[in-house]
Amino acid sequence: MDDLNQAYQETVRAVAQSVVNVREGEWGDRDWMRIVVNYESLRHAAEPQESVLAFAIAQPPGGTPEKVSFRLSPQATAGFHRVDDVMSKAKGQHWTVCDLVIDRDGRYAFEFSYDPPYRLGGNLNDTRFKDYLERYLAGSTKALAQ
Repeated sequence: MDDLNQAYQETVRAVAQSVVNVREGEWGDRDWMRIVVNYESLRHAAEPQESVLAFAIAQPPGGTPEKVSFRLSPQATAGFHRVDDVMSKAKGQHWTVCDLVIDRDGRYAFEFSYDPPYRLGGNLNDTRFKDYLERYLAGSTKALAQ
């Protein structure tokens, strides 16, 4: 397995293990259906900064699906750094935004941008994911390739 694929798999595993570290309340007996992470990074800038939005679409047994925010573990954060380091060695530049989506069946997708990051660019009230639960339930979020 090459370094990048290994970094992807380690990051996915660490993020999935982080999901129970919810921002408010307790994880309880929920099962997650999808995990979404929007990771902005200027860690190689003169003034390093990072910003993370992480949430799961989760459902308690017999309950209604909900969007649950969580904190990344240090291992998950290190995974994103490793992905960036491996990619930058190959491409010669660091990504500024990484979107990671993980589905319950094990499929995952990383998407990268080299554009100025949204929140770190001054847009502190980020509402781009506000209606994600509704879009997910309506089937209008991007399906992961098989």
